[in-house]
Amino acid sequence: AGSHTVEIQVLEKTFQVSAGSFFQVNTAMAEALVKHLLDTIPQFHTISPQTTLLDVYSGVGLFSAFFADKVGRIIAIESSPSATEDFVVNLDAYDSIELYEATAEAVLPYLDVKPDIVLVDPPRSGIDRRALDGLARLNAPLLVYISCDPATLSRDVHRLTAAGYQLAQVTPFDMFPQTYHLETMAILQRG
Repeated sequence: AGSHTVEIQVLEKTFQVSAGSFFQVNTAMAEALVKHLLDTIPQFHTISPQTTLLDVYSGVGLFSAFFADKVGRIIAIESSPSATEDFVVNLDAYDSIELYEATAEAVLPYLDVKPDIVLVDPPRSGIDRRALDGLARLNAPLLVYISCDPATLSRDVHRLTAAGYQLAQVTPFDMFPQTYHLETMAILQRG
């Protein structure tokens, strides 16, 4: 009461989260997801100061925050004004980050960049077809898809494999035990 934001800690990093911004409420599983992401990506692609990471549906910067000191450049896309405001606060210490406040489908078809790694964490509805086409055009060697809906994940992975990606790994996370809700991390590589 009395505050428009809360602070949420994940793996010793503190995130400002506004009332209108999305954040995983099961922070223990969010930590497990971040740990898995940090452990898994280097198995598929080198992370270095020369790496460009594209974080689509970046939210308040949960995933970007853990890569900001490991890669040379982060480009983030988020449509929620409150989440972008939180993102700016949460990643204010880093100069190598560009943030687009717009929908993925408005930015991706026109983005002129060659990312090494793409990280997408879309809403339950999945990735808009125009955004998927934009992702395929960018031709990133590694695409990490974090999904809260197995049906839209399946649909979008089917479209991405038709565009030349290969599904390399799928890991489920039981975000809400004793419910049907799963968070799933899928790793896709260019074929």
